[in-house]
Amino acid sequence: MSRTRRILVWVLVVLSTLITFGSAAEVWVKHQLLDTPAWVRASDKVLATPEVRAALATYIVDEVYSSVDVQEQLADKLPEDWKGISGPISAAIRGPVTSTVETLLGSPRITAIWHRVNTTAHQTLVNVLEDRTKYGTTADGKVVLDLGEVIRAVATNLGLSQSAVDRIPADAGKITLIQSDQLAAAQNAIRVLGILNWVLLVLVVGTYALAVYLAVGRRRATLRDVGWSLLLVAFALMIVRQVTGKVVVDLIHDPNLTAAGRAVYLIGSELLVTVALTIATYGAVIVFGTVIIGPNRVATAARRLLAPVLNADATVFWIGAAVLFILVWLWEPTAAFSIWWSVLVMLVVAGLGLEFLRRRSLVEFPDARLDVDLDGVKRSVGSAWGSVSARLRSAGGRSAASGGDPVEQLARLQGLHAGGGLTDAEFAAAKAKILGTDPD
Repeated sequence: MSRTRRILVWVLVVLSTLITFGSAAEVWVKHQLLDTPAWVRASDKVLATPEVRAALATYIVDEVYSSVDVQEQLADKLPEDWKGISGPISAAIRGPVTSTVETLLGSPRITAIWHRVNTTAHQTLVNVLEDRTKYGTTADGKVVLDLGEVIRAVATNLGLSQSAVDRIPADAGKITLIQSDQLAAAQNAIRVLGILNWVLLVLVVGTYALAVYLAVGRRRATLRDVGWSLLLVAFALMIVRQVTGKVVVDLIHDPNLTAAGRAVYLIGSELLVTVALTIATYGAVIVFGTVIIGPNRVATAARRLLAPVLNADATVFWIGAAVLFILVWLWEPTAAFSIWWSVLVMLVVAGLGLEFLRRRSLVEFPDARLDVDLDGVKRSVGSAWGSVSARLRSAGGRSAASGGDPVEQLARLQGLHAGGGLTDAEFAAAKAKILGTDPD
């Protein structure tokens, strides 16, 4: 291969690596931040996090205290002689009330409300960003997460009177997700993501494939480099998650919210980890496959070791391979085995790779065979199946023998015994049961 073509191949590999990195980030944004079910699942996890629940409890108590005269509420319930200390009491109980609210946030009623308001808010946000609704125009619209229902439910659970709960302002607990002046830019960004969704995928596959095609005489090595580049992308994504997480936490000025902010980011970026592990799995499979088919002594020794298995009877080999793949799939060592299309890709890649190895092994080590009596195995399997079938038929015969004409039952048992469906002992026991005698 000429020097110019070699440089071109490397340029394509590097370009593909950069596009893969960008594509992975795009998948995270589209399928985590813009997918309502994924967002709501993450929100449910967020509420279950102690740090977030503590921060949210403090926020709700602050909203209640700023909206309701707690001191007045206490004074109404205290005896006349105690009304003067309602102020100190309202201040003193603020901490215990916050702890109580934190516990209430884990109750089924509050979690159901949280789930519902997050679903509504996120669906509204997606509709606005994808311009699928008239709500939230760039002129005067905005998208909010309305926690007012959560605040009112908590206030009711705390024992506040209905009149006090009704005095909580309508805008209490409303958190703005996006301002109207931000909508135009956000909508444009979403349109670009929609276009890039398929363009990036085609570019990634196309540039990698072109690099391997142009690498005449070095295709195996180039394919190995593709695998290493995918592993590099996965590593870079994990680094980016750590770095951006630190940046997000540093942007939080309130130290009481730092832990909650970190927890929210880690949950919100879980899909990024999934994408990274999926890419790493593809890279590892490619690197392993290209190494084991290589000409070096280690690869040759590995193929020689595997040759008896690879050279086995085709039926036995593929059944064994299928069982092994199913076990790995059920185990789910990485996220690549939890997505249906990814599993399909892995199945195709594994099948083609194993077939290539089988053919090469039969050429390199034609005499290597497993020391297994295949006919004996088939006979054992047939015998075991026959035994199971016979016992099933025997159970059916004994069930039928519980009623009906004894002569017909004995005739049926005799037929089963003569055909090998019943052993001598089973036949004698069934016959004794019909005749009501001792088989001995």
